Amino acid sequence: MKLSRQEFLDNSNKAVTLLGMSGAGKTYLSCRLEEWGWWNYSCDYVIGTKYLKEELDKYASSREFYAEDICALHKYLGKLGDPERGGYLLDLFHDRQQAYYDAEVSALWKMGSAMDQADGSFIHDSTGSLCEIEDKDVVQYIGRRTLFVYLKTDEEAERIVLQRAQDYPKPLFFPMAFLLQKVDEYLEENGLDTVEQMEPDSFSRWVFPRLFEARKPKYQRLADLYGVTIPASRFVSLSSAQEFVDIIADYLD
Repeated sequence: MKLSRQEFLDNSNKAVTLLGMSGAGKTYLSCRLEEWGWWNYSCDYVIGTKYLKEELDKYASSREFYAEDICALHKYLGKLGDPERGGYLLDLFHDRQQAYYDAEVSALWKMGSAMDQADGSFIHDSTGSLCEIEDKDVVQYIGRRTLFVYLKTDEEAERIVLQRAQDYPKPLFFPMAFLLQKVDEYLEENGLDTVEQMEPDSFSRWVFPRLFEARKPKYQRLADLYGVTIPASRFVSLSSAQEFVDIIADYLD
């Protein structure tokens, strides 16, 4: 929702959606705010415990699924490439991607009822792929009920995020048109003929910076429509919920 500084400050029960790429600090901030009394709605947690629970039980190391530890969800999504090296072929990869997308849309719609039950302020720890949701109705719905705060990474933070993706490549959601285009580029660039020849981690390392750049204008558009853009670095040393509120207020109007 678009709010003035005073409207935001006057609202006793605030509602914020955090936007940004994996590594920008969304989950860290959400968990800190939860410690300080905010209602934390982790989209990945809801996906894992409600909409993909049966599928993820096969991959979970324990019976618990934590917002801070979503290894089972990563294992389910998987990486594209040679099955002999832990990858998924395109058909299976596409099916898992579609299942995750459908679950995310359902979790976003579910957020409204969670907000109605919340006692106090509400933080939505969105997925990095919120900007890829094509269902305009659900995006508008979230945008009407919460203030979008885009955690924009500076050059140093981007370097860290990109380096982490190189050191620890992890599964991600891709828009299918983007994915197919990048697969073709990767195969040609590396002299390969099929997805089966791709080393999963190598492709993940190669494609992450390209996905990162493709998503930045999408995050910015959502922030322009429904909220505000704030450097992620402003929240690094956050000491209280009130400081979080004050920082956002500084960037409104």
